[in-house]
Amino acid sequence: MDSGEVPEGDTFGELPRYPIGSVDKGLRLLSMFLTDDRIRVKDAAAVLGVATGTAHRLLAMLQYRGFVTQDPLTRVYTPGPMLVSVGLQAAQRHDIRSAARDELVRLRDLYDETIQLATLEGKEAFFIDAVESTKVLKVASRAGTFRPAHCTSVGKALLAQLPRERLLELFPEGDSLPKCTPSSVSSLSQLMIELEGTRARGYSVNFGELEEGIGSVAAVVHDARGRAVAAIGAGAPLSRLDDIRIGEFAEGVVAAAKTVGEALDG
Repeated sequence: MDSGEVPEGDTFGELPRYPIGSVDKGLRLLSMFLTDDRIRVKDAAAVLGVATGTAHRLLAMLQYRGFVTQDPLTRVYTPGPMLVSVGLQAAQRHDIRSAARDELVRLRDLYDETIQLATLEGKEAFFIDAVESTKVLKVASRAGTFRPAHCTSVGKALLAQLPRERLLELFPEGDSLPKCTPSSVSSLSQLMIELEGTRARGYSVNFGELEEGIGSVAAVVHDARGRAVAAIGAGAPLSRLDDIRIGEFAEGVVAAAKTVGEALDG
C-alpha cells in the first residue's frame, strides 16, 4: 500500500488518502484470527503477499505489543492477551449499551434531559452512548468521546468505586489535577472528599466542572459480581438544575443503574 495499491480483504468505507502499508498489513494479520485460531509465518506471508521474513517481523512486533503470542514448541501464533482484552472490552461495551438503551430512553422521556452512559478508562470517562433532550437548550451527546473522569459526574461515580491505592496510581500529580473549568476539582485531596460524598449518597453530582453552565447527576451500574462496569448520568443546564431536579435525577439514575445491572446478570 505504500506504493498505492488497494488493500485486499475486508474493508470498511473509503481508502484513506495516505494509506500506511505496514499498518494495513498488521491489521490484516489480526483479522486472520476471525477464521483461524493459529497462524504460521508462511500462511501469513501467503495472505499478505510478502516474504516470510517480512511476515515474521510483523508478527514479532504484534507479539511485542501483546496482540499475538507464539507457541515456543510449534512456533505458531495465537491471539495475545492484548487482543483478547480488546475483544472482551468491545463485547462488554456492546452488552452494556444494549442492556442500558431502553433505560436511557426512558429517563430521557421522563425528564426530557440528556442521558449519558459511560465507562472508566484509566482516569478518563469514555462515553459509549447517549440520548439527547428534545429541548433547544440542552446538554449535547458526548457518545464516542473521552473526558477527564474527575470533571464529570459519570467519571466521579466510577472513581468512587476504586480503592485509595488505585486512585493514587491514577493521579500521581496529587494537588495539581487538570481543570476543564474554574469549577473543576483541582486537587487529589479535594477529589477524595468528593468521592467520599459520592459513596455516602450513592450518586455523584457535577456543577459546571466539565462545561460552564452544565450540571449532571450519575450512578454506577454493577454487574452480577459487584463490579462497577458503567455509569448512567442525567445532565441539564444549571438554570434547570435546582435541588428538586437533582433529587429527581438521583432517584432516576440510581433506579436505572440497578435495572441495567440486573439485565446484565440475565
